[in-house]
Amino acid sequence: MKQTGVVRKIDELGRIVLPKEIRRNLGFRDGESLEIFVDDKGVYLQKFSKMLDLKDVCLDLCNDVFDIMNINVLILDRDKILVSSNSKLTGRMIPKMVDALMENRESYESKNKEKLFEEEKDYFYLMKPIIVSTDCLGMIIFYKNQEFLEWERNFNKFLSQIFVRKIEI
Repeated sequence: MKQTGVVRKIDELGRIVLPKEIRRNLGFRDGESLEIFVDDKGVYLQKFSKMLDLKDVCLDLCNDVFDIMNINVLILDRDKILVSSNSKLTGRMIPKMVDALMENRESYESKNKEKLFEEEKDYFYLMKPIIVSTDCLGMIIFYKNQEFLEWERNFNKFLSQIFVRKIEI
């Protein structure tokens, strides 16, 4: 474990302040949930992702959509690509443009081919955030070589709603 040299007092309500520099380095956003772990040596904080619990389901879904409909799929939490029909993208950090879309809870459809990742080809993208109780937990991204058809747009929205309902339960 890495020492930071930071010492903080616990206040009368049991709170401590995580310094801004540490929050920024770890990617902790204001209002974000943290999971607390304890062992006999200390307390550990980790970002909490409801999407992570659905990782296996997400992977099956990505593979099925690709196999049946020939549409590439990325499923993201707020930090990284959880699963992808293109396995080399799994685990990648999210591009700034996608992070901004999630921050603003916006959907997006590219009108022309564009490049989301530097080493990838240009594709058409269809992005829909997964919003549960006003929190954006992640995003579903479809990408392919041709423009999207109306049924594909509706299917993207449908998948987003499935995740919302699964997480709300």
